[in-house]
Amino acid sequence: MTNHNGSILDMVGSQGELVWDPACHKRFSDLLIRNDRLQGIAFGLGYKAVFGMAIALTELAHKRAGMFYPHIDTAREFTPRVESLWAGAIDPLYLRTYEFDYKYPDENGRPSPYSSNWYILFNMTNMYIEGGCIHQYLINLSMLARHLMPNKKLFDSWFIETTRKTTEVFPYSSECEVMKGNEVRFDCSGIAPVPREFFFDPEFKYSEEAAKPVLNDFLQSLDYENNPWLCTPEEMLEKGFKGEPYEV
Repeated sequence: MTNHNGSILDMVGSQGELVWDPACHKRFSDLLIRNDRLQGIAFGLGYKAVFGMAIALTELAHKRAGMFYPHIDTAREFTPRVESLWAGAIDPLYLRTYEFDYKYPDENGRPSPYSSNWYILFNMTNMYIEGGCIHQYLINLSMLARHLMPNKKLFDSWFIETTRKTTEVFPYSSECEVMKGNEVRFDCSGIAPVPREFFFDPEFKYSEEAAKPVLNDFLQSLDYENNPWLCTPEEMLEKGFKGEPYEV
């Protein structure tokens, strides 16, 4: 299969009609949405890999939607949140409680694609912070991102190849499952983080040695003092973080 990872972000910005109406919002925001094929893919991915894939899909959806909703300042509204989510994909202790307004209407007051995306991420991120099962949310985000794409064949190629290699390198493992009462929870403290480059850079070949410098560069670029979604180092240590905050 041809690897299109190198062009996926560039493709998102290409021209093409965007079909979006209140019915789309209702469809993609349904927390009980079913798709057996996507569910099988999602539950084949490791816990942190699911969260990383969700952020990658969000980046694609946001870049595409940005062409059609210029009244929303995406840099101010979303860039700090996305940065905090990538930090959370390294360790959920980087994240403060994820409470925010996810209602982003279009110029006529109707829900935009951002509303659907952030509604799902709101639920997913809070569940991730608590160690709950997050795999199901990937179905919504995958379907939403694909719906927005101008070239669905290219998106499908990227998605299939990316989830294939993610399943190989970061497969689902029951070793991180812990019982909390009658519920299964996930302890991801011992799981290797998935760098953003793994999803978007076709030249990046994953290994722990290759991942460490790019993860450190990213963490050290963050401005936790001015990003309300990120914990300070002191807050992280108070929550039980092991090691040096903002360093892998």
